[in-house]
Amino acid sequence: MSQFSHLAACYDLLIEQSVYDNFCKRITALLCGAGICDGLLLELCCGTGSLTRLLSQQGYEMIGCDISPEMLNVAREKCADLSVPPVLICQPADELDLYGTVRGAVCCLDSVNYFTDLRELKRVFSRVSLFLEPGGLFLFDVKSRELFSRLCGTSSIQETENYFCAWQYGFDASSGRGMHQVDIFKKSSDKYRRFTEIHEQRCYSMETLKNALLDAGFSKCDVYEGFTAKRARQEAGRLLFAARK
Repeated sequence: MSQFSHLAACYDLLIEQSVYDNFCKRITALLCGAGICDGLLLELCCGTGSLTRLLSQQGYEMIGCDISPEMLNVAREKCADLSVPPVLICQPADELDLYGTVRGAVCCLDSVNYFTDLRELKRVFSRVSLFLEPGGLFLFDVKSRELFSRLCGTSSIQETENYFCAWQYGFDASSGRGMHQVDIFKKSSDKYRRFTEIHEQRCYSMETLKNALLDAGFSKCDVYEGFTAKRARQEAGRLLFAARK
């Protein structure tokens, strides 16, 4: 996830708060439905800590893990005023190493798609399973192949007071690899400095992800259509996985 070294500074200006609010609402509903309404919760690939903060305000003791020190620096400042600030650790997800177990784990905003090697993804699932209590819940979302295909060839522009960002999306159907380039223009006095990041993702079928979860020690997995409570019957849009250990 080192692609976020330049994007970290403006990331929170580009993602609408409602996205995190929707994630938090759905996640807490699923966690509480599984009897996990408090206790230790891990957010894997926590980024700038927006969701970590919201979940902490819901009563969870949070651990945030991310490979990007730049993103974690933003998260640390953002969560500093909480009565119980999260523990933030800088680690690769496939080398996750905690001091003890957690009741639940979450990984959002299609972070799972960034693990483009299936063997690496399986190691990530195994590490989460290792530190998850029996009966614990692992929640994560992914972009489906259909969503990658829909984004292919599109571009978008975002502008704030001091930043101008241009996004371009591509997708190779044969390999399942998605690429997007973001050009970041940061205003400095009367000039702009340009930074470019290339982000690579991969789409996985529901069957592949379910099998990887079972191999990692999870006993059951439900898949939902995005933020809704509807079970996914087709691989379209954004999918939310709920895996029980």
